[in-house]
Amino acid sequence: MYKNINFKKYLFQKMEYVNSALEIFLPKDNSIISQGMRYSVLAGGKRLRSILVILAADLFGVKAENVISAACAVEYLHTYSLIHDDLPSLDNDDLRRGMPTNHKKFGEAAAILCGDALLTESFNLITKSKSSEKNINIAVKILSEYSGYKGMIAGQAEDTLETGRWSGKNKALLWKKLQFIQLQKTAALIVASLKIGAVLADADKQSLKALEIYGINIGIAFQIIDDILDVYADKKLLGKKGSDALNDKLTTLSLYGKEEAEKKADEYITKAKKAVPIFKNKSEILIQLADYMACRAY
Repeated sequence: MYKNINFKKYLFQKMEYVNSALEIFLPKDNSIISQGMRYSVLAGGKRLRSILVILAADLFGVKAENVISAACAVEYLHTYSLIHDDLPSLDNDDLRRGMPTNHKKFGEAAAILCGDALLTESFNLITKSKSSEKNINIAVKILSEYSGYKGMIAGQAEDTLETGRWSGKNKALLWKKLQFIQLQKTAALIVASLKIGAVLADADKQSLKALEIYGINIGIAFQIIDDILDVYADKKLLGKKGSDALNDKLTTLSLYGKEEAEKKADEYITKAKKAVPIFKNKSEILIQLADYMACRAY
């Protein structure tokens, strides 16, 4: 099915589909919160997590239209996390995707509330998926667990609290701490996206486990590659000003250097690929996606 697919074209088509759906789902009134929600959600991005929802459902023969609200719900939640990450009390960023961050555009109070609104609405939106009530309930549970205080927020908290405090400490212990940050801060929502799409498509437990392993590994690789890009890529292309190095963040790059960071990213990509043969002729799209993750660094 996916053997000779034009992968870049596939990503672009799915991204456009998600963007069109987001335009429909987002509130259209003129309140500052609605304006802020639309501003940040529609600012761009590759819609990777949304595409993962669609792709995972497709592995089990379920069409994108049945899970598009869930795909957009994940995008809502991801955008909320970015708005809050950019706040002065956290990463204090002025630019996101080449545009002023939400708090620079609308003020800090409005930005906090915009994030709150997107977080809350994400759970409302996921319930509009076309699946059984049982599967929708499981999908809601997945989204809350992977994004909550034991998931994404746990990673964000550790990442924030570790800033400026890692230098000179035991490298082995720091690597363990960093793996926790990578797993929770970044990989968690990627795993959730895959599992949500699969659950809504009534996937079996073995397939869900394979997608979990795949998601963990591409998620950690994604974060390592972001760390590399943060230092070595053109800031204009990244659409941001600051860097992890300036903020003294604990990253694979700061801990091991560029060459070792690239090696570790490749190792995680290899582990991800080893998890997908269970999907037989449909595994090719997952392998191409893993390669796409890896190529972002070079």
